[in-house]
Formats: sequence, structure tokens, C-alpha cells
Amino acid sequence: MLTSTRQLMFLFLVIFSEQTVKSQLRCTFDRPILGEYYSYENGLETHTSFKDNGDIDILYYRRQSGLGATASIITILDNHALGECINLEWRENPFDHSSKHHFQLIYRDKEKSCYQCFQIYNRTRNILQTRKSECNEITSIVTNQMNYQELCASINQEAEFDTLFSKTYSAEECRATIYGTYHFTYEFREGGIGICDNPISRLVSCPDPGTPFEAVNERFWMTYGYCRDLVSSIDAQPLYQCLGYWINEKGDVFTGIANERVGSERWYDKFRCMLTRQDQPQWFAKSLFAECSRLYSPTDGPEKVIISPIIPEVPTPTCFFPDNFTGEWVNTANVNARTIINATHIHEISQVNNRGWLRETYYVCQQISRQQYLVKTVTKGECFSYYICFDFKDRHHNILRYRKSKSFMSNVYDDLSKRDPLYEVCSWTSFGNDANWKYQVFVLDPPAPVECPFTGMWTFKQVGQPNSLIQTRIRGGITPRPRDHGWYITCDPKYMVSQWTICGDQTKAMLADREYCRQLDPYGTPIGVYEQPDYIYQCAGYWREDSRSYLITYDRDDPYINFKCWVYERFDLFKIYLSRSAGSFCGFNQTSESYRAEDGADLRIELDEAERIHDDCPIRYDDGRNPWQVIDEFLFYYASSSTMVPSLLFCVFLTLLTLNMF
Repeated sequence: MLTSTRQLMFLFLVIFSEQTVKSQLRCTFDRPILGEYYSYENGLETHTSFKDNGDIDILYYRRQSGLGATASIITILDNHALGECINLEWRENPFDHSSKHHFQLIYRDKEKSCYQCFQIYNRTRNILQTRKSECNEITSIVTNQMNYQELCASINQEAEFDTLFSKTYSAEECRATIYGTYHFTYEFREGGIGICDNPISRLVSCPDPGTPFEAVNERFWMTYGYCRDLVSSIDAQPLYQCLGYWINEKGDVFTGIANERVGSERWYDKFRCMLTRQDQPQWFAKSLFAECSRLYSPTDGPEKVIISPIIPEVPTPTCFFPDNFTGEWVNTANVNARTIINATHIHEISQVNNRGWLRETYYVCQQISRQQYLVKTVTKGECFSYYICFDFKDRHHNILRYRKSKSFMSNVYDDLSKRDPLYEVCSWTSFGNDANWKYQVFVLDPPAPVECPFTGMWTFKQVGQPNSLIQTRIRGGITPRPRDHGWYITCDPKYMVSQWTICGDQTKAMLADREYCRQLDPYGTPIGVYEQPDYIYQCAGYWREDSRSYLITYDRDDPYINFKCWVYERFDLFKIYLSRSAGSFCGFNQTSESYRAEDGADLRIELDEAERIHDDCPIRYDDGRNPWQVIDEFLFYYASSSTMVPSLLFCVFLTLLTLNMF
């Protein structure tokens, strides 16, 4: 018991020592506290000066009645407080969120001779937030003394912060809060309820081309469009500088901003505060003056703004894509991005996270050289347009393969008479020097069934990730194992196999059955003839690249990824190995024997030929060397004896007739 008590006391001392990092008596100020600040506290404009000798000078001004928010001169001094710093210490608890780390300052008012505790939170290099206790002369009636710890403990931790903006601020990066080109709607809580949606309203947070990397995006401007039916709408174009951002324990992102078009004589109109969230980037609330306390959520504040990404410019097409490119495709290399291609545009829509935010990119045809297409690309919510070169292979089956070059900023080629982008953007060096590259793939969605590259009847073994193995199931049903308790059919276990078939009139799909009964009834008919396969992989296209054969299949029953990429290889006369990708794109290191995640695969299938004498399911194999060749239905492989015998008799008759003529 004594040992455990000592351990608890030691732990308490360790935590207490970590909370207090720095402490000084009769303190002096340095960065980040030193400086002059403006804030709006309890309806008063407050000017606070933390001086290097430890003095604190606070001036409280009241706006003159009748001048309103546009007043340029404040004439009424409401209060003046002059004090000094008695004690300053840094308090940090490793178990608290970083937003709760703060300076604890003991302030003594020189005129009233009372003491006050300040909790100062350093949010950015331009912004401080404070909480204050009451100014008391004593904290204990019994001892008639001042206890600093009790004084600071009297601060309500749920109280709102006072936000102090540095008068000598320096702009910081805006990208963490907002970046890009947007249209926005806005609504003011007071002065008339209604959302103003004017097409000319724009929010642009973009760097100037050529600016240094460390200062690429320090300001943004908003163009407010006026709505005739809303008295609260405005016609203005403020230019804001970012003063830094911070995140609280709830995940709210606060950003301080300063209106660059308002002079220093109007601090009241210069500073603002914005609130958004990383999981709600399209909504934010904005204060009407220099405070953050009235911002409760991205949809609850004095001014509510909803942004939607737009393209920075509208390029004009000057060439055409081939006719067989037109359609709706899936880009397997870009997280199954939906791609729509017409005669002049490629419109790619991809999901950027699991909350449904979409990234829309347009590729507009500009020039053509052989199989290379120079396009100008613009993305919704981005700042600039770029030139990119597509190197397409001829379409085969449902497959469109391509390479994409690096992007080049289009404003470099504004004067096309001096510099043609085709020769630079479409040069082979623009596609990168990596020797380990592959063509990326567009797949028609939904694909038209094509002949599979190999046929036959096989038994299979599988190796792979536990959740990726082929399991017995009823497609579209809920029963996981149809053979439980023998309710479906009764089969001798020695005839139970895993079967893979591509034959008969099903040569455009691979049928996989995890538990297939090969037992025959007394008449020679398989007793499992009416069974349904567990998986149907419809063949969408195949080709050979880098000495590997690739196959794309479509599984309409898959709720997550309908398309799968396979690497297949024939090892000998009776064996074929297949490796299935984890997603819809085959990895660079994936071979026919891959099944590990580091290779981009999740399943390996070993097929062993198992055709019986009357199955009429011969083997055909195509390694994809020439995917453009036209292949018929291969019905001649499956011609029955009833159709072959008349043909044989007819040939014999023609032979005899010819001999009689001579």
C-alpha cells in the first residue's frame, strides 16, 4: 500500500512538472506576447500593449453613438487600465489537446492594487486569445491573502475567448484553410433573412505565378454579388490577408483574416475571424468584426458562406478525338474515376475521400500529332490551367490504353507564335524517365462482353488474403453456404471440387464455383447441372504488355469494385495461373503468381485442366499479343456430333460424285 502511494505521488509530481515549463517573477515580455493588439471585448474596442519591461497598457474605447460601423474616428475613451506582470509561466499538460496549452500571467493593476489572472493562448504569430479572472485584492477571507492558484482556478473554462489581433501583423499561408477558385452564396444572420446567390460572386485564393514558395498564397479576395430582393446583400470586393489558423479539440478550424483595403485607422472593420472544419470544407462562418466568440459552427455565425468549386477558365477546343473514344468510361488508375469522353472533351470525375467530395477535371483537345493529343486541363476548385499530353493506343475490345505526360502551366505558352507547347509537352522526356512504367487504362462502363482469352473446364486452387478468397454463395441471396445440412443436393464428398469454366455458350465470361459436384446420375447426367456459379467474371478486354498477359473483367454483383484486373499465364499444356488485383488496376510488380498486397494483388488461382470425355469444352489460349484481331464466337469448337455427321456424309457424297464424273 505504501509503495503504491509513493508511485501515485511520483506520478503527480511528474505531471505537475510537465505542466509548468517556464516561470518567472516580475516578468518581461518577448515574442510571442510582446506587441500591440486590437480586440473587441464586451462591446468595447480594446487596444492592448504588452511592453518589454513587463507593463501592460489597456485602452477601452466606446464607439460614438450615431456613427455606426463606418466611423473612421473613435472619440470616446471608456476606460484606461495600466498594470504590470507579476508572474508568467507556461502551462502544458501532455494529456490535453495542444490548443489548451497556454501562458498563465498574474497581472497587478497599479491604480486599483488588485490582481487578475490571464490565460494567454498563442494561436498564431499574429493572434492571441485570452481568458481573464476578476480583479481581486484577496482570494481568501480567512487568511486575508492573495493566492495565485486560487485566483486562476476561478476562471470559467467554458467562457468565451477574447481574440487579440496584432497591429503589426505579417501575413501567413492560406492554403490550409482555403485554396482555389469558387463560387459562393452568402447569408447574414441579421438585417434580413435570405441566401444571396449571384452568379458573379467569386472567392479566389490563388498565388501569383512566380511568387516564392514560402509566400505562395497569403491572401484571397471575395467578390460579393448584389441580390435585388435581399436588403442584406452587398456589392463589395474585400481583399483579405491570412493571419494564421488553429484547430481546437473539437476539430473546428479558426482562421484570422485582415482586410487589406481597410486602413489602420479603422481597426473595427479590418479584422475578421472565420470558422470551418476539415470534414466540411465547403461551409464556413465569418464574423462581422474582430472576434471569434460568436462563431459556433460552419453553419452558425453572423455570416454564413457556402462555396462550390468552379473552373478557373473555359478553354476552347481546336481538335477532335477519334469517334470510337466517345462514351462513358472508368479510369482504373484513378480510384475508378468516372470518365465521359465526347468529340472534344474528356471529363473525369473522381471521389477524393470517403465523404463524397468530388474532383472534376476537364481535358480539352488542342492539337494532334500521330497518336498524341495535346490537351488543356482545368480542374474545378484549382487556380490555373495546364497543358498535358495523352499518348493513346488504338482502342481494342472495351479498353482504351494511354500514357499521360507531366503538366505544364499554360500561361507559359500565352504567346503561341513564339513557343508551341506541342513540341515540349508531347516530347518523350515529358512522360518521365522511369523504366518501370505501364499504360493506364480506360474501361467502357458498362462493357460489352467479349470473348475471353482462354477457354476450357478446370479445377482450381486458390491462395490469397482471407477476405478475398472465392467462397460458396448464392448470387443476390443471403445464404452463405447452400450445402449446409445437405438441403440442396446430396453429393459424395470425393466428387466435390472447385470448378472454373469458360465453355459452351459462355465463352464471354468465366464461371467460378467454389463447391461443384461432378457426380453423375445413372444416366450420365451431372447431378449439379442446375447449380449456379458463385462468381461470374465477364470478360471486358485483354492485351499483352511487358511480356505479361492482362485481362479486365466485370462483376456486376460486386458491391464495391466491379472491375478487376488479372495477370494470366499458361505454365504448361494443362495449367494456367491467374493473379487478381486488389483494386481495378494491376500493380507494376504483379505477375501471374502474385497474391500479396505489396504486389497489388489479393488472390492467386491455379487452374488444372479437368475436361471429361463428353464435356465438349476444349482449351483455347490467347496471350493477347494482337488484341485487335477479330475473333468469332468459336462455335466450331463446340459442334455436337449431330451437326458433324450430316456434314461428313455430305462431304463423302461430293467426293463420290466427283470420282464418277471422271
